[in-house]
Amino acid sequence: MPAADDASLMNRIIELPLKEITRDISHAYTSIRLRVTEIKGRKAYAKFIGHSIAREFIRTLVRRRRTPMDAVLSLVSRDGIEFKVKLIAVAAGKCSVSQRKALRRTTLDFFSKKAASLDFGEFVRAVLFGRMSMELLDELKKIFPVSRVEIRKTELKEVFDVAEVMGLESAEPTEAPAEAPAEAPAATVSEQAAEAQQPGEQAESVLEASVA
Repeated sequence: MPAADDASLMNRIIELPLKEITRDISHAYTSIRLRVTEIKGRKAYAKFIGHSIAREFIRTLVRRRRTPMDAVLSLVSRDGIEFKVKLIAVAAGKCSVSQRKALRRTTLDFFSKKAASLDFGEFVRAVLFGRMSMELLDELKKIFPVSRVEIRKTELKEVFDVAEVMGLESAEPTEAPAEAPAEAPAATVSEQAAEAQQPGEQAESVLEASVA
């Protein structure tokens, strides 16, 4: 991972196939995303921020006479980490509207309980190694014959200091518009003659900057 200096490495996102870590061929379609959070000497430390399964693999799951069901869930782990889970469940046949609602309700209850009972790291390991999908599949089969469940994506909720990130994009300060002077009473002919002998003051123009 080449970089000119340490500062250019901070917050860099690294994406790599999970197979390179686990040496498991079944992880060939899964990639993980890491963000560099700390640098010590010649070592960079990163945290897990999400994973995804290749779209071409997901497309092979949806065939004729099968009902796909997508779900996006916002969860909070036992240690207070907020993240999103995106999954697809494939039913082996056509299911009714009431059955689809029951499948979604069961999916939401399942993940809510799992997230509340596991730390984020434990939850991620269960997802990456397929244990979470298999447990959910067993629950959904009680409602309808579901053939496959894949957690196709996880996303860690990250909060950055917007003011710090946009610090280089400093905008010009906005100046307050000048107040118009109050109208003076009509001057006499003698006063106008006296003022004509003095140089007049120019009015200052005010430019209001638009802050993006």
